[in-house]
Amino acid sequence: MTPSHERLLMARVLILRERASGEETARQLRSRGHEPIVLPLEAVVRLDGEPPTAPFDGFAVTSSQAVSSLAEAFAGDPRPVFAVGAATGATIEAAGFPNVHFGSGRAASLPDICSTVFGSRDDGATILYAAGVNRSGSLEAAFADSPFRLLTWEVYDVVRRAPSRDELRGAFDSAPSDAVLLMSQAQAIAFAECIAPYWEDNVETVRLLCLSQRISDALPSGLRSRAEISERPTLPSLFERL
Repeated sequence: MTPSHERLLMARVLILRERASGEETARQLRSRGHEPIVLPLEAVVRLDGEPPTAPFDGFAVTSSQAVSSLAEAFAGDPRPVFAVGAATGATIEAAGFPNVHFGSGRAASLPDICSTVFGSRDDGATILYAAGVNRSGSLEAAFADSPFRLLTWEVYDVVRRAPSRDELRGAFDSAPSDAVLLMSQAQAIAFAECIAPYWEDNVETVRLLCLSQRISDALPSGLRSRAEISERPTLPSLFERL
């Protein structure tokens, strides 16, 4: 069960995303009156593999991390791009793709949008999925039950990053954090292994804000019981927990 808390007018919020995404999240939190602390426990590594040569009819993207590779290989491509949510879709549009379709924030919403765009084609359509190496598999599962074929192209990886003791002291010694944003299973695991032991007893007072139940489930049982789950898998919905 999700714990109930009063919302804070100004919260110190720990962000564990890789540096560029973390700074953008910090900007959004500042605009809402909160004090963000960016401590990346992840780093993004771009992969150099060439895109598949098989023909396809559109693109699927579930993370903004994939957009730079897609834009480099298919700049200005007029084929439809199916973005998992608004933030990813805005990044795709900014990269110059003219035909972007927005999902609800859940991968399972994309096949229905493909049906709207492609109609009742007898042969379905093939969608090129620009993906990360470590992913939940939810998009593949959604398309497995659809008439569309998914062609996967891995374009980036997210790897664990260990902060130095100086970084930890700089982030936490001045004042405790009020909340932590946990936006992936990897972040939940890294938080439990790296940050929670550093905080020792203070970890019991920090709110753990998870983007989904799946992320909460990655926490050890002692922390999982205190996780708060976003009503929708979007950053604005997660911010509403503050």
